[in-house]
Amino acid sequence: MRGDIRNRLIGQYRMVTDLEDGNLLLVIARAPNDLKMLLSIRNARKKFRYIAGYVIDSYFTENFPTITKNYDHIFSTTREGAETVKSRFGTSSSVLRQGFDCLTWACLNDARSIDLIGFGRQPPTYHREFQCAFHTQASPLIYLHSPIGAAQGNAVRNERPMMLKLLQRSKLSLAFHLGVEPQTIRPRAASFVTSRWFESLTTGCVVVGKRPLGTMSEQLFCWPDALIELPDNPTDAPAAIMDLATNVNFLMPIASLPDALGFAVTSAGEISEEAAAPATTAH
Repeated sequence: MRGDIRNRLIGQYRMVTDLEDGNLLLVIARAPNDLKMLLSIRNARKKFRYIAGYVIDSYFTENFPTITKNYDHIFSTTREGAETVKSRFGTSSSVLRQGFDCLTWACLNDARSIDLIGFGRQPPTYHREFQCAFHTQASPLIYLHSPIGAAQGNAVRNERPMMLKLLQRSKLSLAFHLGVEPQTIRPRAASFVTSRWFESLTTGCVVVGKRPLGTMSEQLFCWPDALIELPDNPTDAPAAIMDLATNVNFLMPIASLPDALGFAVTSAGEISEEAAAPATTAH
């Protein structure tokens, strides 16, 4: 079930009246507070035997609403989210990591005309250094940033393939954990791995930046040079990028996909085991 949001700031949703009774209701929530979508169904517990939720941005652990206790099970993309649900509400919860369509978008193409790509939010200091170094006639490197322009609506879905095709033509892809020059209201201590890491690896990019901290990153990116660390000082980063982007002998074996696809399959196996855990009895 995906509720139509009236006003995200106050969390009101249009009532859903066309759902037939069933055995299982799965609520897909972009963020924890969106679990309130359950309130848009009158007598939801009478209509469905089991009610489960899947929270994508589950690193906002403080935002899980009290209605979380009305769910039989919550799937969380982070370990922190699952532990919060269990400890705070006593609701069964397990980790179901974000996934990516590797079979469709895997790319072994070695003709990559874009040296460095950075999509979405990037640390401002690193971004400025890369702009100054590469946005000049004298630089042989191309730095492409923020190819995605739409923030909401169907335009996001329409533009996504464009971004992925750009990644397929890129050598290096930037990705930083959120503790690096934190922006907006995202948790600074979060150690989760977002979709950009999966998208970049699957499309054959070498990922450069700062690795997420914690066990999630260690489990998923366990092969040599899975993620390349940039210098802590942003002023030293352009030189590091230049060395990587022009080192063909290094790029070719690292950007090949067996390891990237292997981690995707391994992760899927872990997901299957956790998702197969028995559901709790309905409230």
